[in-house]
Amino acid sequence: MQIQLHEIAPVLRPFVKVICSLEQMPGEPSAPVRVLPDTSVELFVNFREPEKLFPPQASTPAPGRSFITSRMNQFMDVETLGSGGFLTVCFHPGQAYPFFPVPMDEVTNQITDLRELWGRVVAELEEQVEQAGDPSQRVAVVQRYLIARLRAQDKLDQTIGFCLAQLNRPEDPLSVEELAGKAGISNRQLLRRFNQCVGLSPKELARIQQFLHALNGLKGRPAASLTEIAYESGYYDQAHFIHACRAYAGLSPRQLRSATHVLY
Repeated sequence: MQIQLHEIAPVLRPFVKVICSLEQMPGEPSAPVRVLPDTSVELFVNFREPEKLFPPQASTPAPGRSFITSRMNQFMDVETLGSGGFLTVCFHPGQAYPFFPVPMDEVTNQITDLRELWGRVVAELEEQVEQAGDPSQRVAVVQRYLIARLRAQDKLDQTIGFCLAQLNRPEDPLSVEELAGKAGISNRQLLRRFNQCVGLSPKELARIQQFLHALNGLKGRPAASLTEIAYESGYYDQAHFIHACRAYAGLSPRQLRSATHVLY
C-alpha cells in the first residue's frame, strides 16, 4: 500500500493530527491489520473502489463509500479487499466533535457511514474528490469541507481542551473529582462533556493514554523489561500491564513486541 502525508491547513491544525492518502494498487497483496485504540476519530473519503473494513467479529464490511471510525477503547481489525484508494483525516483525541452533528459517544468504537452524519453533501464531496486531478487537489477539496463545517458551528468547548491537556500526563494521574475541580465544573458536567465531545469518560481516557504510554515504551525500548515499562507507565505491577494489553489489544505484551500486523 502506498502512503502519502499531506500538509494540514493552519486553521485545522488544532483539530487534525494527520492527513494522508492511502492507495492499494491492483494486484498488490493485502493482509489483515490490527489497529489499536488511540482515542482518535478518523475520516475516510474513498476516491476509487469502496474500501472494505471489517471490525472484530463482523461478517460484513462497513457500509457506505465514506465513513468515520472511532477507535476509543477497542482494537479494530482491518483488511483491504481488492484495489482501492482513500483520503484519511485523523483528528486529535477529543477534537473531532466540531465536525460531526452527534454526541461522540454515539459513534464510539463503531464504523459510521458518513451519509448518516453529513447527509446529501457526502455525494457531492465524493464526486469532487474522485474528479480531482492529483492527491493535493483531493486534500484541498476535503479541507474546504472541513473548514466550512468548522466555521458553521459555535460549539467549541475550551474546557475539554484544558481537561485533555491535564489527562495527558500518565505519570501524574488525576481523579475525576480533581479534574472537575481544576476545570471549575461539577463531576456530572465533566462526564457529560466528555461523553459528548470525546466519546469516553475521563477515567477511561486516562487508562487508554496510560496504555499508549506503555506501548511507546515497548516500541522504543526493546531491551527494557516489561516490569520497567509497567512501572514507568504508572501501572501497579506487570500483571496490571498485561491485563491492559489483553483488554485493549487482544495480545500479551510479548506478542505485541513481535507482532508485524499491529499498528500503534
